[in-house]
Amino acid sequence: MENFCALKKEVIDRDLCTGCGTCIGMCPTKTLDFQNEEIIDKEKKCISCGMCMKVCPGKNFSVQEWSQRIYGEEYNPDSVFGSYQDIFNVRSCDDNIRERTASGGAVTQLLIDMLESHKVQGVVVTRAKREVPYEFEVCIATDREQILEAAQSKYMIIPVNRIIPKIKEQEDKIAFVGLPCQIQGMRKAMEQDSQLRKKIEVLISIFCGFNMEAAATDYLISKSHICKDNIEILEYRRKQGAETGFYVKGDNGQIFFVNKHGYTFLNLIFSPKRCWKCYDYSGEFADIAVGDAWDKGQGWSRVIVRTDKGMDLLKNSISKETLVSEQADVSRILTTQNKVISYKKKQIGVRKRFMKSFPEYGIAFPKQKMGVRVKGFLMYLILELFKTKAGKVLIQIIPFQLMVKFSSRLKGNEIKK
Repeated sequence: MENFCALKKEVIDRDLCTGCGTCIGMCPTKTLDFQNEEIIDKEKKCISCGMCMKVCPGKNFSVQEWSQRIYGEEYNPDSVFGSYQDIFNVRSCDDNIRERTASGGAVTQLLIDMLESHKVQGVVVTRAKREVPYEFEVCIATDREQILEAAQSKYMIIPVNRIIPKIKEQEDKIAFVGLPCQIQGMRKAMEQDSQLRKKIEVLISIFCGFNMEAAATDYLISKSHICKDNIEILEYRRKQGAETGFYVKGDNGQIFFVNKHGYTFLNLIFSPKRCWKCYDYSGEFADIAVGDAWDKGQGWSRVIVRTDKGMDLLKNSISKETLVSEQADVSRILTTQNKVISYKKKQIGVRKRFMKSFPEYGIAFPKQKMGVRVKGFLMYLILELFKTKAGKVLIQIIPFQLMVKFSSRLKGNEIKK
């Protein structure tokens, strides 16, 4: 019987839950909730309708089936970025937007332009809670300032798709922004619900190598020596001169900042096990996907256009002269993001061999050379190490600044190649 007990046994207890929140948003009795980074049956009102299992992308998401459905073509397991029409480097022409966003402000500008062009009347975004700036909430933004409030990435597990009921309540069209797993869940939900399908105009994905547990944020806050209760501002991608990174400001004016590449090592320590099983780096099933253009330096975004809707969205902003765009050099993407691409797209077969449970993607992962398999095995050992008690003790012993320097050097060397 497909009910919450099945979801618990087959998905949650097997480290297959992505935390996307699709099951919460689609549950007809509203019995599900997300607490302590886990889906629970809070109200005990499960009616065994099976909807939670039908829309869950955690246990299975057939990339072959969805590639045919969205793009009308077979999925190519050797493709790094999935199906797409074109790839661009993009930046907003608005200095204020670029200053308040993580890279080139592409997502923020695209959303604002969609609203102002009346292509949509609201956009699903994630923002910090005003009373508790280290916690986040999902909302439907309906004006420019609300979109700006939600700018920048949030490196924390947030069940964004739990907002599905509010989307269905809207009278007009909505744009949705999420991570690859959230996009997959939304695709499955839209398949099940024609009303939701009519409301969502476009799906925008953010690139994602790893997500992080809330403990990662707690760890960084502890290194700031700023009490949680005294935090006024917390941002993961605040711009400080030529850098972007984790920023905390206390109510006494104290500031703590760590460059983005300096805290990337936390991905190895605090990433959920379901992230280790993810095959989608660049939002392969969205209409348009956006990430950082590291090869361009600070202030540029990478945009992968996948569907006609995605292309219309980009062309709308270019015609309004709110975005500047140029053709992207794919070889530079592969060079400057080589490590995360190798981990996500090439080494996944290694992790599948050693992990007890794995999502069903409907494809066989391509065989890799010995060097890739060795690196994949070593990476897997490191990931597993930090899930042990010894690993948790180790991270507290290793000097923070030493980890920051090591992490920064690794990414810096990759970008300079």
